[in-house]
Amino acid sequence: MKNSTDKILLNELLKLKDLDNVKVRFNLMFRDNWNPIEIFKDNDLEVLLEGQYWNYKRNKSFKEGQITIGFIRINSNDNLWLLFHVGQVTKDLGVLDGVGYEYEVLSEYQKYFGRLIIKYKNKAQTMIRLAKSVIDDCEVAQILPDTFDNDIFPGYDRVNVTWQELSRIIEKESWKTALQNQKGVYLITDTSC
Repeated sequence: MKNSTDKILLNELLKLKDLDNVKVRFNLMFRDNWNPIEIFKDNDLEVLLEGQYWNYKRNKSFKEGQITIGFIRINSNDNLWLLFHVGQVTKDLGVLDGVGYEYEVLSEYQKYFGRLIIKYKNKAQTMIRLAKSVIDDCEVAQILPDTFDNDIFPGYDRVNVTWQELSRIIEKESWKTALQNQKGVYLITDTSC
């Protein structure tokens, strides 16, 4: 029997076979330094999947038939990554410097999308790695009861959000409740001026 301090590794949960045919992409940023976790919170999965299946100018990322696992970093100050996709490449489009593949989502893993958080310290420059080289370093940190959004009201003295974040979080019940119960002056500044 395991005690509560034993690590649970990623593949103990996913149970992937033939790790030689699996690649993991750790999405930090792409296209004009967009932050993938903000894109996820904005529910723009299409943009994230473009980044997942993007080829660089000189190298192809995947091969036909490979399984791909997509993680996005939750915060640039930590080693926590959110699973957003597991798929299989169905067609190589022959495109470099663009989206290079067609794929199918592996539905048996969908219950973990947006809920599974792993702890992984990336020690390499490359963001696309063979699963067999990293999977034993990917520790399950948490499985959330619902989809990740990280938009909990932080307290009145710690509110400092961008317009994009404000547009999204103002509809969250925790924010509405907190702000409806306070009298005060709110300051919104336009940093583009």
